[in-house]
Amino acid sequence: MNERDDEEVLRHIQPLARIAASNSFRERVMKAIAEERARENSRTARGWKSWPRWVTIGCAAGLILLLLPMLRVGGGPERSSGAALLAQSAQAMSKVQTVHILGRIRTLPGDNFELIGAEYDFVPIEIWREYTNPPRWRVEKPGRVVVMNGQTSTMYMERSNSAVSGTPNAGFIEWLRPMLDPQSILENELMAARKGAAQAALSKSNGVIVATVSRQAQGNFANDWARNKSIAESDHRCLYRFDSASKRLEGLQVAIAVAGKETVVAEFTDFRYNEVFPETLYALQLPSDVAWITDRPSKPAPANLNGPRDAAVFFFNACASEDWDAVLQVRSETSVPMGIKQTYGGLQVIAIGEAFQSGLYPGYFVTYQVRLRDGYVKSHKIAIRNDNPEQRWVVDGGI
Repeated sequence: MNERDDEEVLRHIQPLARIAASNSFRERVMKAIAEERARENSRTARGWKSWPRWVTIGCAAGLILLLLPMLRVGGGPERSSGAALLAQSAQAMSKVQTVHILGRIRTLPGDNFELIGAEYDFVPIEIWREYTNPPRWRVEKPGRVVVMNGQTSTMYMERSNSAVSGTPNAGFIEWLRPMLDPQSILENELMAARKGAAQAALSKSNGVIVATVSRQAQGNFANDWARNKSIAESDHRCLYRFDSASKRLEGLQVAIAVAGKETVVAEFTDFRYNEVFPETLYALQLPSDVAWITDRPSKPAPANLNGPRDAAVFFFNACASEDWDAVLQVRSETSVPMGIKQTYGGLQVIAIGEAFQSGLYPGYFVTYQVRLRDGYVKSHKIAIRNDNPEQRWVVDGGI
């Protein structure tokens, strides 16, 4: 699209009158920004709490983002048109009371909300967000659900029958958070746009505004194990579709580039605004024998663990001997989930590799090969980290 086309699109959607945000909306935006800063300052270093945030490095959803990557630091007509549309977008979003989003993602059922893969099948995902005071929301996919009831957030993982509870801002769904609260990303995204963190294009056709935002993979890929396993760790392109009249988001598609081929890994095609949600949406019914994940291992630290590989060896040896108290020395849980006992109890260790880092994960990965009790040989990477308050090595995933 050439410069003349850009100007025509912006002129077509430019407001007829100057848009000014109400005082209440300004307060909401400033409060959201303050909460975002507080979330960053108070974030604890846990596996799901330290995954990269799309607020700063990935695709963000919400109408506010439409023009941010295209704004210029300087003045001029183009920046003025973009700022006008940005004001329209913000004003439209300020009138939203609830949003219900349905979509699908290429991921593994029950795994974390960050995981994607071009080779995976699509699984459904659903998001509910209520703009009450305090706000409430729910995010769910097969095998995993997170509920924030206004006071606390709780995540339940069906496969391991385990749960974890945290503050309203606990990082259980970080890459989806901008879709819950688009106002909170205003300051950060504007800053990122001014630094040229994304490439963007804008077009309009048949009453639909389309914004295409492209970003490069983020992270350390000296070892490329983590490449293309999350949106932020992939070269990706986001296609946003907005209704030109209401300025509301009505579609989002995310594609990653792998070996020169682009694959769609996420699609959100159904946005329902201002529905009334039942109170039961924010109540989780957990099994009585659920294993609660804590801030640190519940058992004393094992002796002579000098690094992530030692922790991996300790964990698998404990599983081999079915010493579940020893397992809890390198797992942050109140009890060992039955799924781990049934799957890994009595295993035989074949090989344990060296530790390495990859992508944005703040810990280490260790390659392992084990023979399970039923004879199946499993080869994978276990995730180990020690960025908890006591700097203890803990098994964080990959099992």
